[in-house]
Amino acid sequence: MTDQNKEDLLQEEPLAEELEQEINPQADEEITATAEEAWDMPEQPAESGASDAVVQLVGELKDAIKARDDWEDRYLRAAAEFSNARRRAELRADGEVHASRERLFNNIIPIVDDFERAFQLVPADETDSSWVQGFTLILRKLQGTLLREGVTIIEAEGQPFDPSVHQAVMVEEVEGVEPDTVTEVLQQGYMLDDRVLRPAMVKVAQ
Repeated sequence: MTDQNKEDLLQEEPLAEELEQEINPQADEEITATAEEAWDMPEQPAESGASDAVVQLVGELKDAIKARDDWEDRYLRAAAEFSNARRRAELRADGEVHASRERLFNNIIPIVDDFERAFQLVPADETDSSWVQGFTLILRKLQGTLLREGVTIIEAEGQPFDPSVHQAVMVEEVEGVEPDTVTEVLQQGYMLDDRVLRPAMVKVAQ
């Protein structure tokens, strides 16, 4: 170490002693107390401008949520009304189609009746004639068309009388036949799917 360095160290030592005298234990205790007081103090509210902005944003969010809920409710109501309207329209259309089919078949069935009555009056020696065979073919086509469209004959003869599908026009005593049994069909009855187009006109045993 040079003589110059030694002199520099000797000059710095008095400065260190002065610093030790200025920072004493009493000063340390005062600083610590001040820090503890600052820590225990309640947190100060945010500045007024920032608080107002947060309140405004919260209010806008609540309004947006309410508007969304209102529009969602309107949408659900409109969707339900549309669905109900469409269902009513479908039911009305189905009802109109079914009613139209009933009217059509009720107009065709009497023609079938006329053919069947006419064949009952054909002389025995004419049953094999060409004209009879031709009309028989027409009758079968009509009956086949009705069957393909869901029109079926109501079973009646020998069946228990059922007022929902049979119309009793005559009552007779028949030996060996249970009462309320259909003994003869006077006019065929027809069903369209599961509905009665025309009840069968029958004789019933008493």
